[in-house]
Amino acid sequence: MSLERRTAEALREGARVERLWRVFEETKRSRDEGIRRLSVDELSLVRESKVSALRRLEELVEEVRTAVERAGGEVIFARGAEDARMTVVRVLKDAGVRKVIKSKSITSEEIHLNEALLSAGIEVVETDLGERVVQLSGGRPSHILGPALHLSREEVAAILTKSLGEGVDPDPGSIVGAVRRHLRGEMMRAAAGITGANAIDSETGTVVVVTNEGNEQFVVGFPGLVVCVAGVEKLVKGLEAAVRVARVQSASATGRMPSYVTLYGPRWWGDGKRFVLILLDNGRTEALSDPWLWQVNLCVRCGACFNVCNPYRTVSGLVFGKNYSGPIGVVWDAITSGFDAANEYAWLCFSCGLCELECPVGIRIPLLISRVKSFSKRDLKVSLLAGGFELYARLGGRLAPLLNRAHKSRAFRAVLEALAGIDKDAPLPDFRGGTLRGALESLNISDDRDVGAGTVVYFPDTYTSFIDWGVGVEAVITLRSLGYKVVLYSGPGTHMPAIQYGGLGLASAVSERITEALLPYVERGARVVVTEPTASYCLREVFPAVLGTPESKTIARSTFHLSELLVKDGLSTEFGRSELAGKLAYYHVSCHGQGSDLMDATRSLLERVGLRVVTRALGCCGMAGTWGMRSGPVGRGLSSEIGRMVTERIRAERPDLVVTESSVCSLQLREFLDVPVLHTVNVLRPSLNRRRT
Repeated sequence: MSLERRTAEALREGARVERLWRVFEETKRSRDEGIRRLSVDELSLVRESKVSALRRLEELVEEVRTAVERAGGEVIFARGAEDARMTVVRVLKDAGVRKVIKSKSITSEEIHLNEALLSAGIEVVETDLGERVVQLSGGRPSHILGPALHLSREEVAAILTKSLGEGVDPDPGSIVGAVRRHLRGEMMRAAAGITGANAIDSETGTVVVVTNEGNEQFVVGFPGLVVCVAGVEKLVKGLEAAVRVARVQSASATGRMPSYVTLYGPRWWGDGKRFVLILLDNGRTEALSDPWLWQVNLCVRCGACFNVCNPYRTVSGLVFGKNYSGPIGVVWDAITSGFDAANEYAWLCFSCGLCELECPVGIRIPLLISRVKSFSKRDLKVSLLAGGFELYARLGGRLAPLLNRAHKSRAFRAVLEALAGIDKDAPLPDFRGGTLRGALESLNISDDRDVGAGTVVYFPDTYTSFIDWGVGVEAVITLRSLGYKVVLYSGPGTHMPAIQYGGLGLASAVSERITEALLPYVERGARVVVTEPTASYCLREVFPAVLGTPESKTIARSTFHLSELLVKDGLSTEFGRSELAGKLAYYHVSCHGQGSDLMDATRSLLERVGLRVVTRALGCCGMAGTWGMRSGPVGRGLSSEIGRMVTERIRAERPDLVVTESSVCSLQLREFLDVPVLHTVNVLRPSLNRRRT
């Protein structure tokens, strides 16, 4: 079934969408609390230990082999999925095993181990509750930690009633009781156990496994033969480092410390036990040579990126996934199953960047997904969106009346949908006509020539330059009124659609041109100012990552959002009470504005002018530039559903107005809300206490 069809079917299940959003909102709150309880060094120490292990991976493989074999165990290195499957089958059949119990092994899903065992005549029983329910349903997991999250209690009860032959009520107590009774007998008849690993200490061969149910302790403690199937990236040096990985994984997964941390291996047993460690490569070491994809090996499988991914929590991992799921799943599937497999669902990602902010080890997940997309066979429509947005915007600046009328024509919209894939019902902006530079010249505002420490280069990006320059005019007037010398950047825009759709070649070329244009000003002491969060995201995050040059990093350090600059320079007192004072303003922080000082700075300024401000961590509104304008379920269909979910939560706050810095977010919010949606500068500029222009 195609991605479009699967997405369309998921969008029709409104009750499931509501339930998934509630689950992930609560999980994120709990996770945030858990991360705050960790010491300041733990996250960096985990990343350092993982990076160090990857740099000397061959050495650690030999070290763990020596340690395990010295203690009487076995280590087998499996190059690929087929190799791993056949190795497990051979080990079990040679031992005469007819029944095996499993716990905590998403890696076994990667290699389709259960199917191989069943084909070999070996019965497999999953012992984790969610995994067992999914197994009995005949489906596949939708989440790396909560395999059955996509199922309601009623659906779980129905599956158990049918499979176990007893009536099971749809409440947690009845469900857990039924599964416990069912598993007890199954587990007692098993001759072998299989687990995965959260981490493996290369020095001793100790496997660290974390669960909240404790079934893994029976799986490794009762049978005489235990097999651990784990990716080679799980190796770290030292037991302390391995336990620390498990601790951070737990905190970042649910916010709670695990109920059970099991340490096992050949050194932990007496005579009569057999331990086999199967280290799986399956693309992992090859990924280490890729300038982007190597980072996936840092993943601790916490699932935190799932919590903030609005496409994922709208359609679930059954759509947003294959062997793996969620944002990081795109990358795992790319290196373990190939780029074609990953690109079957990678297009559900619209590069909001929130998953990177959530990752406890700092994986650049959005850029890794763009790298995966770069290997896809893009059709003409996607290529036009990736490279044609700025051209269309420039054309609109010249032909505003004509294109504004055309946007209201059903015939023109049908042609636009056929050629570029822009949904005929998607909200399109009205072109103001002309350009920002032209508008400033008509107001006799020209670039300041004496560039120095008091100078800012205003970077308006494409939307403000050519579509609606009103925000740009207000920003320049505000800056000049506060005493800054202002130079208007006039080069190419950041081409964010190219990054969204995997056009990293174009993104690299554009980032070089922009860096070259801005560098002479920055080297003379000027700072770069933006009013569009996506522009700051590109200048501060994407371009340095794409180019990796000292020059791009210099530009990144010198780039500020307008609100950040004003607060940093101590200019908050220049603003007085607004005509909007006393009104309740919902502040929508766009995706690319998060992870910086923008939110706190803007909120303090809005409160300074007398607004009552409320905000929530709702994630992307679903517009995401041209992504939310694309036709079909994977596009405007999903965008609208996300927009509905976000604006329902905004509406619940009963605001008098909404304030945001993002022009494209404004399009989406105005579509669903019936209150004014203003840019921050539209609120601040009229509140200046004095003007110097």
